[in-house]
Amino acid sequence: MRQRAHRWKLRALVAVLGLACGRPPTPADPGSPAAGRGFSGAAAHARLAALMQLPRALGDPRRAASIDALAELLRAAGASSVERLEHSGEDPWTGERFAMTTLIGSVRPAASQQFVLASHFDVRPWAESDPDPARRDRAIPGANDGSSGVAVLLELAPLLLAQLPAEVGFSVILFDGEELGRPGVGPYCAGSRALADALVAGRFPGVRAARFGVVLDMVGDRDLQLLQEPNSRRAAPELLTAIWSAGQAAGHRQFVATPMPQPLIDDHVPLTRAGVPSILIIDYSYPPWHTHADDLDQVAASSLEAVGETLRVALRARWP
Repeated sequence: MRQRAHRWKLRALVAVLGLACGRPPTPADPGSPAAGRGFSGAAAHARLAALMQLPRALGDPRRAASIDALAELLRAAGASSVERLEHSGEDPWTGERFAMTTLIGSVRPAASQQFVLASHFDVRPWAESDPDPARRDRAIPGANDGSSGVAVLLELAPLLLAQLPAEVGFSVILFDGEELGRPGVGPYCAGSRALADALVAGRFPGVRAARFGVVLDMVGDRDLQLLQEPNSRRAAPELLTAIWSAGQAAGHRQFVATPMPQPLIDDHVPLTRAGVPSILIIDYSYPPWHTHADDLDQVAASSLEAVGETLRVALRARWP
């Protein structure tokens, strides 16, 4: 009975979010409000708060319904189809195995030019960095780490659908299992590694055709500082420079054209290795990382807007 009530609650939440999105805009819909609109940080923040109601921690029995809800939200944001990549992995410390589902939403899959936008949706099931040892085996809230990137992409996709030329399409990928790893042993990034294997095997042709990818992770914190990640600088330097330049030109001081001291392994690395040169946008200097303090009060609408609007402007500039 509790599971049934939870599924009803999630369906109601998706319906509310779908109404907020409205009908997905298309190039044949010149009167769509999205055609001339900028990215709203306030809307993204409200969406993030709603996403927090979807349990997504590995091992949570309610997450299957949450994944169904995320698939519906991708469709509401403009995806004409949403494919599922089922995969699995185990906790390297305990050997416990988890079933996972990565979602691939296709927007204009028949378009001649393709790119990828991605983020992970899973929430870390452990809080090994929490100052309270009694809470370290509990899932974190995941407001910034697990929700901020998803919120930005779901708000951004309808704008790009309305504002990019008809010959441009894109995939919105929501990775599962990015958090399946342990400090010092990894392996992390289960969803992107599974997708990379699938791409090499010839699956998901729209993703395989992508010219580049942009991965978001932890992009909503109040003191957002976005340095340039070294693996990204090597994989797609022109793309990285264009995005940071667009952010700085718009006055978003969150974009700092300085390299990080060390490279990061995140979902952009398997994508690049599979033939989709990808960059990572992340603020890795986030004190609540992997603690129970990663809650809604740690994220800011202004940070979400800086990232979403910068991407909207930079991507439109590639296809004026």
